[in-house]
Amino acid sequence: MSEISARHPHLARAVTGLAVAVTVLLPTCGAASAAVHSRAADARRPGVTPLPAGSACPSNSLCLYRDHGFGGPAYSVPAGYPVDLNELWMPGGTTGTAADSVSSWFNNTGYTVSLIDHASTNRALQPGHPLEEPPETDDTADAVDWLS
Repeated sequence: MSEISARHPHLARAVTGLAVAVTVLLPTCGAASAAVHSRAADARRPGVTPLPAGSACPSNSLCLYRDHGFGGPAYSVPAGYPVDLNELWMPGGTTGTAADSVSSWFNNTGYTVSLIDHASTNRALQPGHPLEEPPETDDTADAVDWLS
């Protein structure tokens, strides 16, 4: 490199400048990449909508809430729409997603919902019923499907 520097000082300055730029910008690119990854993790499943705090569960929807008492981050799932809860970002939950993080539900549809726990048994939530998870099943659902 020193031989090239002696014969072409402008190339040496360009290479040095490039090395400095890479050193300065590379951490920034990593942060940008992390921000893109974070936004991807925040993406919600199409058809599923976040519920504003304190809002009622819309008609013809299954609503799921991180906290007991129908509080915390929440989503509305349209009737008949199966959802893998690992696809729903949920801040403050046990997994960072809605999987194993939901403590209360409201089935505001005319259909029975299956709350699926991959590690245990599934349970049915009847049409028009709320559910406050008891300790033995709190934060255990991994998916939602529809039975009828």
